[in-house]
Amino acid sequence: MPVTEPRAFSATLAGYSISAVAMVMPRPFTLLQLSDSHLSADPAAAYRGQNADATLSSLLPACRLLAPDGVVLSGDVAEDGSTAAYERAGQMLNDLAPRTAWIPGNHDDRAAMAPVFDRLGYQAGPLLEWGGWQIVLLDSAVPNRPEGRLDEARLAPLDELAPGRPTLVFVHHQPLAVDSPWIDKYPLTKPERLWSRLDARTVKVVAFGHVHQAFSGERQGIACLSAPSTVANGQPGAARFTLDPTGPKARWFRLWPDGRWLSGIVSAG
Repeated sequence: MPVTEPRAFSATLAGYSISAVAMVMPRPFTLLQLSDSHLSADPAAAYRGQNADATLSSLLPACRLLAPDGVVLSGDVAEDGSTAAYERAGQMLNDLAPRTAWIPGNHDDRAAMAPVFDRLGYQAGPLLEWGGWQIVLLDSAVPNRPEGRLDEARLAPLDELAPGRPTLVFVHHQPLAVDSPWIDKYPLTKPERLWSRLDARTVKVVAFGHVHQAFSGERQGIACLSAPSTVANGQPGAARFTLDPTGPKARWFRLWPDGRWLSGIVSAG
């Protein structure tokens, strides 16, 4: 197990002199996943009855308490693909972490998204190294389609992974069913293209958005986790979208360089 340099100390207890070496564990890398914000050009616009700007803003104080080292925006930052929406997202998020990365969702317009985020220094990957982990950003968005697809070109970053180095893969669309019929109609199509390239000895987690709920599953020994939406979440298992009244949420990860990890949900409440 990797540790930092040992730290020696001495003390006196009940007349006995004690010396020891404290092995200091490395600090984990804290990664925040924000998904499905659905901002519009009009900041007063509603998404599923909620104001997207207000809900995202209400969530950010709790996110800042996590002191994230990095943020991944996992798609559908905008509802309408407008430059104004991406610029406003940047204004709200730009001081949240030292580094930010992004992938588009089915509602996003990469042509509008990329110039704004490039100016802000946000990273599009597709392969990053954060905190001793390989972070893979896969673009599953298909123009004008609600479902996702990964062709050979978009899967190519997986061929560049260093074997055995812990890896977290991000993709917008769910690569397995989340048991909510309203959104399982629009998955990552032909997900076997992805799964055939993943090795649990290297890839620890596949994280996604799109489903507007927190989900935790497993396939091939790899954890499958979704980030809920920062604007409106559905009740799990519903045939039709039914608003979850508990409000906006996001997912966080703690990543240790030896491959250990933790994850959970942060909410505004």
